[in-house]
Amino acid sequence: MVRLTTISNVLSGIGITVLGFAAIIKFMLQILDITGTLYPLYAWIVGAALLVVVLIMSSINTFTEKTGFVNPEDKLVSNMFVFLTAIFAILIFGYLDPVNPALQVSLFNIATMIVIAYVFLFVFVYFSGTITKGSEKGQIKELTSRFMLVSLLLGVVMAAVKVGFDWILTSVNFYEGAAVALGLFAVVLVVVTVMFLGRKYEPVGE
Repeated sequence: MVRLTTISNVLSGIGITVLGFAAIIKFMLQILDITGTLYPLYAWIVGAALLVVVLIMSSINTFTEKTGFVNPEDKLVSNMFVFLTAIFAILIFGYLDPVNPALQVSLFNIATMIVIAYVFLFVFVYFSGTITKGSEKGQIKELTSRFMLVSLLLGVVMAAVKVGFDWILTSVNFYEGAAVALGLFAVVLVVVTVMFLGRKYEPVGE
């Protein structure tokens, strides 16, 4: 039986391809100086619809057991594709509407905050063992003191990411370039995370 994660991965791949196709169509139309056509938007809508579908599938796989046991690594890879599809959908929609700089900035900020949230969760999960050590013994003061330092580290990292991409968007004054930089950063971040966590042993059970 084909697992829901496999179907989700295939649909995510199709969604990313369609979104990329929408950007390519828009780029070609700009080169040919053709305006007024909605084909790029139609392609984006298809990609966004696929995103909604895979988001529902991944939510079912991740938070429920309605489809049976799913290996954690399969969940990790599947949600990686969902995450990237969402980032690309947001950034490419901004590219399709170049006449509205305010919308582009808003979409860029939304995508940046999603990436920052990912950084937050990854760093927090990475240090969770250290933070919660001793909590089962009621050592709340120890736990809180560790969390203070980790939250400081998280704040610095998140602020650096935000300031960095704001600087890129402002300095290049070119949405497409800033969007590509953010998209590449998201890809590298997610792939490195999946590869790093994939090497860690995690007991699984049916």
